[in-house]
Amino acid sequence: MAKKKGAINAKNIVIFGAMGAGKSSLINLIADKKIAKTGSDLKRCTLTWTKHGLPKFFDDGMQCNIFDTMGIENPELESDEYHRSIKNASRLLRKLDECGGTSLLVYCVKKQRVNSALRNNYQLFHEALYQRRVPIVMVVTCLEDEKVMEEWWTRNHASLGEFQIDVKGHACVTTLKDKDVTMKYKASREAVHGLIRQHVAVTPVSGEWKQEGIISAFMRPFRKPDPEDKKKEDKLQEDLEGRCGMEKELASKVAKAFVYT
Repeated sequence: MAKKKGAINAKNIVIFGAMGAGKSSLINLIADKKIAKTGSDLKRCTLTWTKHGLPKFFDDGMQCNIFDTMGIENPELESDEYHRSIKNASRLLRKLDECGGTSLLVYCVKKQRVNSALRNNYQLFHEALYQRRVPIVMVVTCLEDEKVMEEWWTRNHASLGEFQIDVKGHACVTTLKDKDVTMKYKASREAVHGLIRQHVAVTPVSGEWKQEGIISAFMRPFRKPDPEDKKKEDKLQEDLEGRCGMEKELASKVAKAFVYT
C-alpha cells in the first residue's frame, strides 16, 4: 500500500556544534556502535553533513534520522571553507524539508567555559534559522574526568542563562568506551536516549526553504526579487546581526546563501 502524501514517516534530529565538540562520537554513543567517522584528521569531511538512520530507536517504530553538521561560526575555518560550510548548512536545511522537517536540535558542546562563541551557534540555529520553532537540547561531552558528570551543569547553568542559552533539557556525558569509564558510558547512553525521546517534537517543523535550480540562480541578478524571498532574506540578515553579532556584510552574504542556495 502506498504511503499517504505528506505522512510523517521519520523523526529528523540535527546534531550541531563546533568542530571538535564530539558530534561524531555522540552519534556513535547513541547507536552504541561506530557508524560515524571520528578524528581530527577528518577536518574537511566534517564540513559537510551526514545522515545516519536508526530504524529501531523509537518505541513506536518511527524511523530516526540523525543529521550531523558543524556550526558555522567557527574561527578555525579559512575563508573558502567558511563559505563552503554555509552552503552545506543551507543544503542540509533543504534536505531536512525534503525528509519531512526537523523534530529536534541537539547542541553538542565540549566541556569548556561558557562564552560568546557558544551563544553564537545556539542563536544561529535555534533563533535565526528555526525561529525558536524546533525544540533544542544540549549534550556536554568529554566529562569522563568529572567524578559526577552532572556537576558541570551545576557549575555552568547560571552562565548559560547569562548568555541567553535556554535549552529544553540536557545531558552531561562521556563518549569514551574505555574500561575505566564503562559505567559512565552506559549512563551517558541512557541519558542521551532519554533526552531525545522526551523532547523530540511530535510534528516536525519545516523551514520552508526553496530549492533554486541552476537556471533560476543564473537569472536571479537580472530579475526583480520575489517579495517573499526578499522579506525572508531581510529578516534573516537582521537576526544574524542582532542575535548572532555578525557584521553587516557577512550577515548579508550568509542570509543570501540560506535563502537562495
